[in-house]
Amino acid sequence: MNILITGALGNLGLICIEEALKQEHDIIAIDIDTPKNRRRAKKLKGKVSIQFADIYLIDNMECLLDNVDAIIHLAALLPPATELFPELSGRVNVGATEKIIEAAEQLPSPPVFIYPSSVTVFGLPKRPYRVKSAHDQVLATDNYTRQKLNVENTLKQSTLPFVICRVGVSVDSRTLAADPKTLNQLLDTAADNPLEYVHPKDTAKALVNAVKVPEAQGKTLLIGGGTTCQITHHAFLKAALAAAGLQLTEEAHGDAAFYSHWMDTSEAEGLLHFQSITFADYKQEMMHKLRLVRFFIKPISHLVSPVLLGMVRLRGKYH
Repeated sequence: MNILITGALGNLGLICIEEALKQEHDIIAIDIDTPKNRRRAKKLKGKVSIQFADIYLIDNMECLLDNVDAIIHLAALLPPATELFPELSGRVNVGATEKIIEAAEQLPSPPVFIYPSSVTVFGLPKRPYRVKSAHDQVLATDNYTRQKLNVENTLKQSTLPFVICRVGVSVDSRTLAADPKTLNQLLDTAADNPLEYVHPKDTAKALVNAVKVPEAQGKTLLIGGGTTCQITHHAFLKAALAAAGLQLTEEAHGDAAFYSHWMDTSEAEGLLHFQSITFADYKQEMMHKLRLVRFFIKPISHLVSPVLLGMVRLRGKYH
């Protein structure tokens, strides 16, 4: 199939390209023109057709969709940018997306539109925690979730074949990064707050597989790692810090709620067959990636850990 991937040179985009090439699809990739993206594009020369453009500035979206069978639409601003730049994020996350949908609807053979939404659209969890289903009530709590739900509703009202994928917490050793404010927010989150992990490779597999499964069209599917990946915020944050040789106790957490949840992924897995990497696998991956850091830090972790966590809280407060 011919697949257009927007935001293709971002972390998840590159993993989607890798998966799509493995499945022998032809890829048209589009992303913004930056030095980093130029370097990444060079590694894909001869394998992928690449265009550089700010997607929200494209007037003629039809030119992107010539002979396209499917669209995996990753181009988006993420938190905290969605909250810091609400007008820009609205133009990128909603405005540009709606223009692509409108252009695709006009085609004689409209492509299937694969949209990665987010588990965060379920709002804040409340005790006692329970597993979410795709039919549970949603609630916008910030610009990011509001924009995700706007696009979900636009797709449901369109004439396009579509698959909405609400993705859980999806990071790995290549993509894990957090600014001080976000890390501080994670520390403020209650230790037992529910979190469903899904490895980016599994997320990419779900998105790419969705283009060729007619039975998935018109559905909202929950993309998580399954029961082996239903953990807590403490377990998630502790895994990353432990890989770096740092210590984290449950007492270090606050008691705030964060909009992550456990999910019933049985329908998604039954249709898309993407779950292959467990949270235990992710922990091993992180341990290997940060083994040199851990070698130097672990002997003095009892001294370094409280100092670093204190610095994170201070910086997060003022950023």
